[in-house]
Amino acid sequence: MTIIDRSISVHLQDFPDVGFLNNEDDLIKAMDLVRNICSSVLSIRDNKNLRVRLPLQSLTIIGTDANKLLDFKEIIAEEVNVKEIFARQDVAEFSEMKLQINFKKIGAKYGAKMKEITEAMRTGNWQKLSDNSIEIAGINLVDDEFDLKLAIKNYDESKYNVIALPSNDYLVMLDIQLSKILEDEGIARDIVRAIQQNRKEADLDISKQITLKIFSTNPRILKVAQDFVEYINKQVLSSNLETLEQKPLPTQSYFEHQLDDGDLIVIFK
Repeated sequence: MTIIDRSISVHLQDFPDVGFLNNEDDLIKAMDLVRNICSSVLSIRDNKNLRVRLPLQSLTIIGTDANKLLDFKEIIAEEVNVKEIFARQDVAEFSEMKLQINFKKIGAKYGAKMKEITEAMRTGNWQKLSDNSIEIAGINLVDDEFDLKLAIKNYDESKYNVIALPSNDYLVMLDIQLSKILEDEGIARDIVRAIQQNRKEADLDISKQITLKIFSTNPRILKVAQDFVEYINKQVLSSNLETLEQKPLPTQSYFEHQLDDGDLIVIFK
C-alpha cells in the first residue's frame, strides 16, 4: 500500500519547468483577433435583429493582411452562422481614418494655435508618426491628446453592414440580405432548438431515438419541417417525423413551443 505524506504541501513544491512548451504568441494574437471579429459581427446581428440561428450568406473581412484569417474561416463561420467567409485588402475603399482631437486636453497647452489645429484637422492636413503620436499644424500630439478611428464609407446599406474593429485595423462586412432559402433554414434551426428543449423537459436521454409529430398554426413551418426532414431527424435523433394538419386532442401528450412565425407543437412517442 502506498503511503501519502500529507504534511508536504503543494504550495511548498517547486513550480514545474514549462520551458519545453512552444511559444504560441502568433496563434494567441490570431485567436484574439478572431474573437474580436466574431464579437463585432454578433453586434451587427443584434443591431439588425438578425437572430444567430438565422444563417446569412457571407462575411467579408477587410484588412491589409486579412488573407491570414482564412485559416480560421470554419471557426468564424460557425460562431457567427454564415455560409461563406471572404477576405479583402482594400480598407481604403470602405473607410478612412478620422482624427478627433481632445481640445479640452490641449487647450491650455496650445491655445494660440487652436484655430490652426482645428483647420488642419478639418482639411485632413496631418500626419501619423506612430501609434501614439501625430504631427499637425507644426506640433506633435501624443497619447490621449488625440484619437484615430476608421470611419466607414461607400457601401450599400441595403445589402451590407460594415463596422470597424475596436483596434481600427480591420473591417467586417456582413451580408444582411435574406433569401427564402436562408429564412427557411433559420426556421429549421428554430424547430430543432424547440425539439431539443422539449426533449430536456421530457427528461429524455440525449442518445435516445425518438419519433416526432409536428403541428403549427403557420403552414410555412410545416412546409419547412417537410423540406428539412433529414436535417431535423439527424439533429434530434428522430427515426421518423410526421407533420399534422390538425392540432392534437387535449388528451394527447405534447409540448407547445412558441416560435417567431407561429405555434409549434412537438409530440414525443
